[in-house]
Parts: sequence; C-alpha cells; structure tokens
Amino acid sequence: MPKQWRLKALYAGKISVPKSALTPGIDLDIVYEAPYLAFLLVSAERAILVDTGISETFIVDGKAWGGLPAEGGGDHLLASLASAGVNPTDVDTVIFTHLHNDHAGNTKLFENARLIFQKDEWKTLLDPLPVMQLRKDYDSAIIDDLRSRDCTMVDGDLELADGIGLLKTPGHTPGSQSVVVHTDKGLRVLVGDHFHHYFNGFSQLTKFEDLKGDIYDITPAPAVYGQFMPPSIVYNYYDWYDSCHKVMAVVGTGGRDCIVPGHEPILLKQL
Repeated sequence: MPKQWRLKALYAGKISVPKSALTPGIDLDIVYEAPYLAFLLVSAERAILVDTGISETFIVDGKAWGGLPAEGGGDHLLASLASAGVNPTDVDTVIFTHLHNDHAGNTKLFENARLIFQKDEWKTLLDPLPVMQLRKDYDSAIIDDLRSRDCTMVDGDLELADGIGLLKTPGHTPGSQSVVVHTDKGLRVLVGDHFHHYFNGFSQLTKFEDLKGDIYDITPAPAVYGQFMPPSIVYNYYDWYDSCHKVMAVVGTGGRDCIVPGHEPILLKQL
C-alpha cells in the first residue's frame, strides 16, 4: 500500500491579478489577490517540497509579473516552513511543476535536496523564446545553480518511491509536470500552473474566494469552452488540452476534490 503523505500549502507571497489574465475576455473588472504557493509533503521520515515560490529578485519596487503589485521571496517561504515545523535542511527532495520564476525561486535555500524536473523544461530554461524573455518567465540566474546541484531530469511520466508519481502535463510550458500523491485525505494531483485556479479546470464555476476572503461572483465560460478554460500564458494549446484530459483521467470520479491548482487562495485554508 502506498505511503500516505500529509499535504500542506505554504504561503510564499502574493500578487494582485486581473482575472482576465487567467480567463481572457471574461470578468474584465475583477482584480484579486492570489498567492504564490509551495506545497509541503510530509511523512514520518521525509519532507518533500513541490515548487519553491518566487525569489525577491523578481519583485522590484513592489511589483512582479506584468508590473502588478506583489510581495514574496525567501523570507516568506522560510516563515511558512517554520510554521509547519520544517527546516530547509529537512527537505530531501524538491519537485518542480515547472521552472518559471515564481515556482523555482529560492532553490538555494534547499542545499540538501535532490531537484526533480522535466528535461523539456530544462531545455526551455536554456533557450527561451523572445516573448518568454520579454515577460521574464524564467530566471536565467538559476542555470548555474542547477548545474551544480543534484538534479534528476525526467523525460515523461515516472513513478517515484513511496506513493508519489510524476505526470508530464505540457501546455503551460513544454516541461510542465503534475505531481500525483497519495495523501491521508486521498489522491491529490498538484497541477502547478496547468490550472492556476479551479475555474481554469472547471469553467462553469460562479464563485471565487480571493486571498483576503472576499468572494466574487464570476462569469462561467461560454459553453464552447467545455470544462476547461485556458489562461493567457499557454505555450502550446494542443498540448494543454491533451494534458487536461490526462489529469482528469488520473483523478477519475474524484474530480475537483483531487485537484490542487498552483495559485488557488482557498488552499491556504483547506491544506
């Protein structure tokens, strides 16, 4: 029987986001606070981190991606780890859903950890397209650090030890991957930014709660979208839709309860 992990969402900062960036053309008047998140997996013997949040170097004059108001950095992540009773040196493995700057910052804090990411994500980090460079999707400063670390580059799906699996889910980026984990509350799939929020994976939702606890009435996507509503940053839409169906095949009848989006505010209350 697989090990059952305890899953906790860690606050690593926040950013004020127009909802239309995540649901293009819909709810143009809504701006909300979304968290930068990392996820801690803990068993009796091990501590694993999924993603590491944003580095303070990518928050300039209180603004981050798109010139939007933000806060974050290593101190935020360390404080969240401390509240969970975990030291950076306790983390033996860091799994990256992808290597965007708000998911792969603060890697240097985890000097004892093996780092796991997809080979295609490494290739994109090394040779990003001009639009990726203009948006500063990736932090080129981590390249030398990763080259000096204990890294495992995965090519596709992989079953790790102790009830954790990797599911390659490209679309948002070429090397995006989801983490499939058996927790004490059942199967969970940590999808990174494949679904930033639940409303990306379940397009007919009508309510959304932000980081402050404010609840918004949101507009369901037009029926033509079906179940899935892609965000504005998708590198390959064909891959993105294929990955949507792959994730849903894994969660089966568990549906939304099994999905853990990459920036969903309510997870800080639920996990």
